[in-house]
Amino acid sequence: MASTTVNFNLKTAGYVNYANQTLTFRLLTAGAEASTGDESYLVLPGIVTATSAANGDGSVTLFRNGKSAIDSVYEVILPNREKLQFIIPSGTSTVELSNLLVNNQPSGSNTQQSSVYDAAIQRANHTGDLTLDSLPNGSITGTLAVANGGTNASSASAARTSLGAQEQKDVLDDLGALSAPASDGQFIVATGSGAFQYETAATARTSLGLGTIATQASNSVDIDGGAIDGAVIGANAAAAITGTTITASTKFAGAIDGTVGATTPAAVTGTNVLATTTLGYKAGSGGTVTQATDKTTAVTLNKINGEIIMNGAALADDATAAFTLTNSTIAATDVVIVNVASVGTAGAYQVTVGAVAAGSCSISVLNVSGGSLSQAIKLNFAVIKAVKA
Repeated sequence: MASTTVNFNLKTAGYVNYANQTLTFRLLTAGAEASTGDESYLVLPGIVTATSAANGDGSVTLFRNGKSAIDSVYEVILPNREKLQFIIPSGTSTVELSNLLVNNQPSGSNTQQSSVYDAAIQRANHTGDLTLDSLPNGSITGTLAVANGGTNASSASAARTSLGAQEQKDVLDDLGALSAPASDGQFIVATGSGAFQYETAATARTSLGLGTIATQASNSVDIDGGAIDGAVIGANAAAAITGTTITASTKFAGAIDGTVGATTPAAVTGTNVLATTTLGYKAGSGGTVTQATDKTTAVTLNKINGEIIMNGAALADDATAAFTLTNSTIAATDVVIVNVASVGTAGAYQVTVGAVAAGSCSISVLNVSGGSLSQAIKLNFAVIKAVKA
């Protein structure tokens, strides 16, 4: 098998030897090689590692494609997790890694990664195109269930019925048939072969099955473009709107501003809650806590969101510091999000959230900088309320 010895020497930015550091070499392209006689074999993509000595020197023996027309493209992962690619030139028995990285980088048609590796990269990065040809049998047949994002129907009318939207369409169709007022306090709606009219608002509500609105006293209801602005419906805050049930499938084209019902502010529920500007927790809902003693000391902050200032104790390279956040707002079914807010060395840490339980969760911080750091890391967290069903 054709092979090449690749030598390397590692030094820090201050030209100090980098001892006992592991480099990972990943072959990205499959190759073909002949052995004896007419026999041949395939060399599949794989991984080889090498560790530097005390003086920073090291070497590794890598496969070199000697028979097929495909270049041997490698990816090297350095101790700081940076990734670089290079090509081993044909016929080269010994070469320096620095030479390969400077003078033999793949480009254009040289980047002949295997189709399997290339497809895996696209899936991992969520790139590439999804076409019908990539689906089973090249097409979608039947209907797609509502739970899977479909309508469980093959026609518009059946889709409306499946989604519970037919009644809304009927109302819109009736409203679209409104004619000019026949006289003050009266309007006509054309329906099918006949027509009907309402003499008063109360008669109209009763005929349409909308129920009644409690006495409004001095308050007013102003419906303009789908908005109910600034009014308490009913004689007091506890008054209610009775009649046709307003469900999660009901769609409001505008906004509901003011107090509705006995609770201020009232909760808004529905199938979709959409925001056109900022969406998050209001000012004053968060808090700050500073970690004492060391980076594994537990902290307590009973807020739905906030900031954790970690202790400035040293954290070695590739070492993880784990601590517990005690927080009474966390339920066992909730999702806790944590990220690095600010720190002295950018990109030096990776943060993960471990087990979430009622009243607490675990947080782990990994040092990926390549050296020991003593920094008071600031973490932002937010609790997203969730349920199992």
